Amino acid sequence: MIHFTYKPKNFKQSIPWQLAKNQTMTLMPLGDIHFGSRGFPEKHLKDNIAWALDRGMTFVGMGEYCDMASASQRQLLGQLRDESRAELDVMMKDKIDQLFKILEPTKGHWIGLLEGDHRFDLTTGTSIDQYLCKLLDCPFLGTSAMIRINVGVKNHPEADTILYVHHGIGSSRTAGGHLIQVENLMKVFSADIYLMGHSHSKTGSPIDKQCISPDGIHYHRTKILARTGAWIRAYISSSPHDLNEPVILSRGSYIEQKAYTPAALGGIVIGIGYEQVNGSKYYKPALHLSL
Repeated sequence: MIHFTYKPKNFKQSIPWQLAKNQTMTLMPLGDIHFGSRGFPEKHLKDNIAWALDRGMTFVGMGEYCDMASASQRQLLGQLRDESRAELDVMMKDKIDQLFKILEPTKGHWIGLLEGDHRFDLTTGTSIDQYLCKLLDCPFLGTSAMIRINVGVKNHPEADTILYVHHGIGSSRTAGGHLIQVENLMKVFSADIYLMGHSHSKTGSPIDKQCISPDGIHYHRTKILARTGAWIRAYISSSPHDLNEPVILSRGSYIEQKAYTPAALGGIVIGIGYEQVNGSKYYKPALHLSL
């Protein structure tokens, strides 16, 4: 697990957008992009990025940026000769270069990038995700990360927001079921925001924990649990193809084949700020979730 303190940068907002009290940062998790997948919604992603940058947002990468190898596929690829692996390196880096053309306006706006299930390790021992981090000028967060977001209230670290991010595990056929694995994190990690991707669901829930400040004042501290959405089209339709055309053109994605519920494309936004506890000299995070 990676851990560090992040000081929000003052990105210019051409369109002012406040969600939380004394907001110091607006966070947009961005993952499960699956660039290169069939029917990839490139324009929708570009429009979303432009919208976010107009509002001065900061991004955190939730893994699975390209539609790359699963664990079983990586085992097969590992059996290739070194020369073949080197050729694959070139192909995979080219794919990341194509994705970077879309993400380039976000360079410097990232807390960091997690890796996900669909990944690829280069013959150098580094990964495609690390290569993307170099292009976007941000840290590589590995499997999971716990990050203190320093909101800048001097001598009041309790005002800071603690962020825990993990690519994600599990899935569900119900909206509420997607959040069970995220809620379980509260048993292990003491954070204010808990984020997971992986299941492609775009759903979240604020939960108020009951707390006592060091000077004895009872207050509510809002926690945010969320699955961070995806950019893969579950169902792609067409009229019947010619019977001489490849059958793959008529075959649905794995989501369609298993009759899964399609997730709404896109992600979530979280406003991060701070406020003083009523009747106390201490502070708490001010958080707002927008789906």
